[in-house]
Amino acid sequence: MKSKPLILVVEDDKTQSALVVEIINETGLYQAIPAYDGEHAFEVLGNNQRGFNFLSNRVACILLDWQMPKMNGEVFIKRLRTEEGRSPFKRHIPIVIFSAYSDKERLQLAKDPTLGLASGYVVKPFDQEELLTLLKRIVILQEAEILREILIEREARWVKELRK
Repeated sequence: MKSKPLILVVEDDKTQSALVVEIINETGLYQAIPAYDGEHAFEVLGNNQRGFNFLSNRVACILLDWQMPKMNGEVFIKRLRTEEGRSPFKRHIPIVIFSAYSDKERLQLAKDPTLGLASGYVVKPFDQEELLTLLKRIVILQEAEILREILIEREARWVKELRK
């Protein structure tokens, strides 16, 4: 029997984390794993590495809170992409930024190529169907690259509207 794709939920608020994990697990399509800060997330990633850390991780997608103690989302992404870049056999794990903030600066960071680009940006409080549709597109339909392009286009339209 094939195992379910792993979704790493990196969220420091334990109530919010439990809610997101429950929503994801109830679909029956994925197995959500909580981590409560960036350091804990790297422990979980380490426990799910393949091929002596030369191959892609078993984690299929990361939902990443932007504001966390110990290691914020930006620092987490930079470290993750650096580690992934050490092996030519690894693919970048798709990341969905999960934030209470919808401001322009954070959205620009999400599309920054030096951070490896995010595949999505979900503003809390979030719509459950929006989150599950995004996960389906990234994990099941393998559309992470397309979603990155959509995120960049959305941000460009938003900037254009602000200038009007």
